[in-house]
Amino acid sequence: MRKVSLFLLLAVLVLTLSFGQVALEEARPAILKAGILKIVDGSDLTANEFKDAVQKAFPGKEGYVAAGTNAVSRTEFITTLVKVLGLSEEAARYAEVVTMAHDERQVPDYAVGAFTTAYRSNHQLLNYRYGHLLEPSAAITKEEAALSFYMALYPPKVGGTITTAVGADAPGFNTLFTSSGLTWTICNIIADGYIGSNQDGFYTPRMIKRIPSLENGLLVLNDDDSMSVTFELRKGMKWHDGAPVTARDAKFQWEVMTSGAPVTSNSYEMSVDRVDIIDDYTFTIHMKEKSGSGYLGSSVYAYYFGWFQIPEHVYRKDFEEAKKANRWEDFVQKVTRNPIMTGPFKFKEYKEGQYIIMDAFDDYYMGRPNIDTIVMKIIPDADVTYASVKNGELDFGRYTLTMKQSLQLEKEHSDIFTVYYVQNIAPDLIFTNFRDPDNLSKTNFYFGDIRVRQALLHAINRDAINSLVYSNKGQVCDTWLTPLHIMRDALTDPSVKKYPYNVQKAKDLLAAAGWKAGKGGTLEKDGKPFKFPMIVAAGSTDALTMAQMIQGMLKQVGIELEIDTKPAVLVWDILPQGKFHAVLSGWGYGLSDEAAYYWTEDMIPSEENAFGGTNYTGWANKKSDEYVYKAFAELDFNKKVEYYIKHLAEWSNDLPYIPLVAPPTPLFAKNYIKSFNAGYDNGLGWIIQNWYVDR
Repeated sequence: MRKVSLFLLLAVLVLTLSFGQVALEEARPAILKAGILKIVDGSDLTANEFKDAVQKAFPGKEGYVAAGTNAVSRTEFITTLVKVLGLSEEAARYAEVVTMAHDERQVPDYAVGAFTTAYRSNHQLLNYRYGHLLEPSAAITKEEAALSFYMALYPPKVGGTITTAVGADAPGFNTLFTSSGLTWTICNIIADGYIGSNQDGFYTPRMIKRIPSLENGLLVLNDDDSMSVTFELRKGMKWHDGAPVTARDAKFQWEVMTSGAPVTSNSYEMSVDRVDIIDDYTFTIHMKEKSGSGYLGSSVYAYYFGWFQIPEHVYRKDFEEAKKANRWEDFVQKVTRNPIMTGPFKFKEYKEGQYIIMDAFDDYYMGRPNIDTIVMKIIPDADVTYASVKNGELDFGRYTLTMKQSLQLEKEHSDIFTVYYVQNIAPDLIFTNFRDPDNLSKTNFYFGDIRVRQALLHAINRDAINSLVYSNKGQVCDTWLTPLHIMRDALTDPSVKKYPYNVQKAKDLLAAAGWKAGKGGTLEKDGKPFKFPMIVAAGSTDALTMAQMIQGMLKQVGIELEIDTKPAVLVWDILPQGKFHAVLSGWGYGLSDEAAYYWTEDMIPSEENAFGGTNYTGWANKKSDEYVYKAFAELDFNKKVEYYIKHLAEWSNDLPYIPLVAPPTPLFAKNYIKSFNAGYDNGLGWIIQNWYVDR
């Protein structure tokens, strides 16, 4: 477990408790009232306390527990509890540990079955520790024991249908060929992958036994600067038609994605030189160059990484025919409209403009989902959606309600719904163009000076924005990273600059940059007033409110801001062309996205890259580029963090954009949906098999 700063740990604990707190609040009073434990806190559980608790919860079973004053390890606790509950026969069926935790290999051989049983969807007898760890040798706490006893006494109920809403029809049901937010949402539930992430921003092994690394030998750097990555699949996994998942399926998908088929993205696949099948459950990919994120696998779908979207036994013949004729329409139609995948739910029915239905997959490797059916109603109108929530038609949602609606639901219907606010991995921001929008070869008159950009950030009260726009549920940011990103450790280094709200500091920086008070208090330089337009996407009340707040704040330091609303589709056409002074926008990326994807000079949109770069403001910093490229290729985590510290020191000094607040992602679920959990970069599906309905 890596060390984290107190600041980051507290931030993550707040996030974790937003999902874990309800279960503990339910468990604690029940366990205390029954006298099973006298105290429920973070202290270690002793053997005597364990024995006494078993005697009260399961009379006659206390003989399984040895008395003593010693602390009980998590291994001792779960192996004993499995015996107490009569689950030894079930545990004996598991020859390999399957928990999705990082440290599965630390589980003693004799406890493999007990740990696997504990994390099955129909039991849920143990929690994950921070970092998505089992920590089998660590002492179990009384809080953890209380949750375990509660789940043992009141196990998950099986059955039921839950309903949510989406705003539009999906163009297809396989992100290999169709990319939309809804396609990703659906595939997040019906698909699975090698690797996913938890709500705290940690990657976890899913369909593979362990994440490849230099330390475990599954990642190898070759003398010619190429890289080999070996993936070990879990045994017993099945496709939705019942066929076994094998390494050959992964190689088949790689073949499809490099064949010329019209896939949504294949940059990762094209970097793979060949795929070798070692056996049914092991394969090695050989990458032409080393990559700091190559160990994750392809990220083409549904918040997961990997190549398990198209089973070879179903699609090989269709693929070969399409490839030979170079006609892909029928193949794409079959793949996208009749998905056969590996996730906890399987696609059942779609009626255009009305609904999508998914049923529980009985043979899911983490256990059959407790809920039988998920229905997604298609409701284009946001007001109709909110009315459907309030009248009880919808049970849960992610990106279903606006922030305002979520706050209202929480205020008026907390007896029926729980609203969750998940931290985002990227902030709202202001793109300030380094270049003259009328002549990109020239420096922007307003924002070309670093002191001006720093003054803007000091002049904007981001805490006030967070309070008014996001009810203090967002997170003020000083760089393009937030504590959810895997390079989170770099954020706490003192070389990364912070910009507290300070009007006088802003005025001093502007004066140093040559701006002086003119008529009416507006700053002037070379006879030109500091007056510029900021583009804001039309249709967002939150964005307009934020823009108006920023307008007032900048006026305090002598800057006149004109708000220029434009349709969102036009904004994203304008940004790559550089035809702007400033743009208020949101931003989105994955928790492992590299700085190299955004912040190098060659990512500045230009004719050379067909205006496809994402460095929209035109920031060029050779030192940062050097650190970013080294970080991209670095496989040692600690060395990579050091490069990110140096990159962020340059970034936070130069301010390629003005970071504001990372907005929360509101989710909701009816109170009777238990074990509900979702995050920014893992979607609804990452642990959806554990949800259950308890009315």
